[in-house]
Amino acid sequence: MIIKLNFILILPLFLFQNLKAQDKDVLADISTLYVEKLIATAKDNYPRLKAFGTQVNAAKSDLAGARASWLDPFSFQYVFRSNDANTNAVDIKTSDILNGYQFGVSINPGSLLAKPSQVKKAKEQVKLAQYNLDEYNLQLEAEVKKRYFMYLQCQKIITPVNNAFLEAENNYNIFKIKYQKAETTLEQYNNASTSYNQAYQAKIQAEINFVTAKAALEELTVKKLEEIK
Repeated sequence: MIIKLNFILILPLFLFQNLKAQDKDVLADISTLYVEKLIATAKDNYPRLKAFGTQVNAAKSDLAGARASWLDPFSFQYVFRSNDANTNAVDIKTSDILNGYQFGVSINPGSLLAKPSQVKKAKEQVKLAQYNLDEYNLQLEAEVKKRYFMYLQCQKIITPVNNAFLEAENNYNIFKIKYQKAETTLEQYNNASTSYNQAYQAKIQAEINFVTAKAALEELTVKKLEEIK
């Protein structure tokens, strides 16, 4: 029911120390108020939560119908006997000795006895629908928080990864010029080239992880994060 996302960062070893220092700042960047806004937005817009709410309303309607059906076992009947002078004579064959409106009530005992269980069942269906709604509310809150924390982590990683890339790129350019001037060895040049390629791959992976985490969070809010202030 809940989508699970796993992000794999391909980072060279020389980035680990930098990222470790950055991780200490993640907790300070968590905004409780913004998280609550994200949760509220998800609850207002996420279709699956609306579906659970619809189920609750449908169950309540069924309960109202079950309560109103208490009169179904009773059949109300009436007969009108004319008061016209020409028809006031007693009909010996049918024994119609009364005139005016005559009322009668018939009861279906089986249907009447079944009503309490039907109403009770309808009440339990309302409870079940409400429990499902409450449970999914909790699941949605937890999933929004988890995706927000993943989004924040990926956002925090971008800066040190980009800095490491720029550093590796600059270092590579320096060794490239030195190698062309025969001022450094082929091994040192290759090491600089390898570090540059690793840093470039890490940069691309970090950017992909960030946009993926953002899209995953926006899937729940059904709105762009830029629109949630």
